[in-house]
Amino acid sequence: MNDSRPDDARPDDARSRTGLSTDALFELLAGANRRTILFHLRQHGAATVDELVDALVDVGEYDADHAGRRAVVTSLRHVDLPKLEERGLVSYDREALVVEAAAVPAEVGEWLDLAVRRDIQFAPGRERAGRAPDDESRPIRVLLVDDEPGLPETIASYVERENDDVEVTTAWRVLEAVSKLDEEPFDCIVSDYQMPALSGLDFLKAVREQDPEIPFIVFTAKGSEATASEAIATDVTDYVRKRPDTDQYDELVERIRKALDRLDRD
Repeated sequence: MNDSRPDDARPDDARSRTGLSTDALFELLAGANRRTILFHLRQHGAATVDELVDALVDVGEYDADHAGRRAVVTSLRHVDLPKLEERGLVSYDREALVVEAAAVPAEVGEWLDLAVRRDIQFAPGRERAGRAPDDESRPIRVLLVDDEPGLPETIASYVERENDDVEVTTAWRVLEAVSKLDEEPFDCIVSDYQMPALSGLDFLKAVREQDPEIPFIVFTAKGSEATASEAIATDVTDYVRKRPDTDQYDELVERIRKALDRLDRD
């Protein structure tokens, strides 16, 4: 993550609604670890230290080997969590090794959103696949993002087996999905909501800044009505609940087709 601050992102020097000066708030959120912790807790509300270690390893800040994980634990326990706790943004139970999010002030949320826009950057000139309605020679290209082990591959296998005209590319985290979008064009994005660090809605916000039209479907079992409302406010194309049967994949494909049909008509 890039820790430099854009000139136009710096608010005035008045004390913020968090009780921190602008410079103190920036210093707190400039740390990549602390941003990742707050991203993760913004989705999940609470997490064990092990879950936070997994999130930091997943976003590529540390190696996944034993030495890398020990370095994460050391940083969390002795630097990052104490700083966030001191500022009232988290509570840290040192016996249970559980971290809970406090009510995050609006200004902290705004700075986190700014960090998302800086961290998720698409290559210039990226194009959507642009499948024409009468073009039956090329499959519908779908990018599926989900961190549940084995699930993206299961969905892709079923969908491609049952639909000759659909091709699914999988990614297990947001930054991997961004790389795939930079490498090749897609017709539709399907994303889980809760993932390590950056959420599906963080991804949606970044995509919408680059492409306001590409169909983006949130496909999750963990969302609430509040999540659905936030997704709609962020201009999601559709919101599909996961279910414990293969019918859910058929419904997902149907929603993808409907979304592309609407786009063609517009």
